[in-house]
Amino acid sequence: MSGVALSLVSILGLCACEDKEQAAEPKPEQTAEAPTPAAPAPAELSAFDEARDALFDHAVFVLGQRVTSPDTFPEVNTEVKDMLELLQNYYAALQNEPEMPEERARVSLQIAQTICDLGAYAKAYEAYETAAKDIEALPENVRNSRETKRSLSAIAAGKGACLLAQSKASEALEYYKQSLELDMAMLKELHPEDKPIEGETVPPELAAAATGVLDSYRCLGDCQNIAGDPEEARETYRKGMELVQKLRVLAPSMAVSYVKLLIATADLENELGDARKALAGWQQAAELCQGLNQANASLKIKADTKRLHDTLIRPIMQMRARLAEEEKSKSESEPKPEVTTEPIQPVPAAEAPAPVVAPEAEAPKPAAEKPATNRRRNRRNR
Repeated sequence: MSGVALSLVSILGLCACEDKEQAAEPKPEQTAEAPTPAAPAPAELSAFDEARDALFDHAVFVLGQRVTSPDTFPEVNTEVKDMLELLQNYYAALQNEPEMPEERARVSLQIAQTICDLGAYAKAYEAYETAAKDIEALPENVRNSRETKRSLSAIAAGKGACLLAQSKASEALEYYKQSLELDMAMLKELHPEDKPIEGETVPPELAAAATGVLDSYRCLGDCQNIAGDPEEARETYRKGMELVQKLRVLAPSMAVSYVKLLIATADLENELGDARKALAGWQQAAELCQGLNQANASLKIKADTKRLHDTLIRPIMQMRARLAEEEKSKSESEPKPEVTTEPIQPVPAAEAPAPVVAPEAEAPKPAAEKPATNRRRNRRNR
């Protein structure tokens, strides 16, 4: 990101060179017949100055957003200090411009967030206090604007983060509660009735307010858990999820905050020993990430959801394996039910079949004696 800081300087230098070229001779591609542009009048020079200032302002704002999102852009490291130096120089110049208090307040908040992301929490806390003073110096009508209220919420949340990082959870709680109250007030102002959002899209202002509320619920719950009150943290997370159920329609930015809230809730359930609830929460968050990657969302939101999805793959797989192993062990350790059956009676030996005796043949009857004839009788009698 040293290249980022150098790019900003190069862009500004390029603008200055272009200003000089405007008053120089025509560019080579112009024909000879083309009239030579006249030197800009003083009013036009002022317009160029304003354009250059606007470009610088835009660069500071966009690059400032980038350097305050190191989780999205991991390549940002020590070079962030270059960006911080630019911001601080810009802020110092604004202090000599009393007619630009809003810009000074915005840049001071950006400086505080950058210092916080660098890990210098004590100095960041002081920077947040400076940002709060810059906001207090704004005109009353500006202080009551939604943009200023969002800044106040960011300051309160930033102070809470700085204190929490310094192991001052009890003090951080008060600032997180302030941030939530400010965000809820803005949401009620835009969506006063407790009912679902009509239509399939969410107005940008309402989406920003709802996103802030969801983030505040998550940060407050995290702080409560770290402070040693997990049940209170669970209740805080639940309120955030109830809000989503009431609104029913999620803008992409709201969905990202909801994913983070689901992950925080699942992490808490895992800490408290409810593995099944933890797995269900992680899986729901992963499914929502996949849906956002397929939706018509910005590249930043898709990058955020991809990063969140990638962090969920490992715990989901580990928890599934753990629960499967527990189920297997449980089934093996449980005594198998005894099967009670009547003893099997031995099969009686089959009686040998009685031998088939053929009926005795009747003895042949002696042949009947033939009556003797007279001749034979007479011969016998002889």
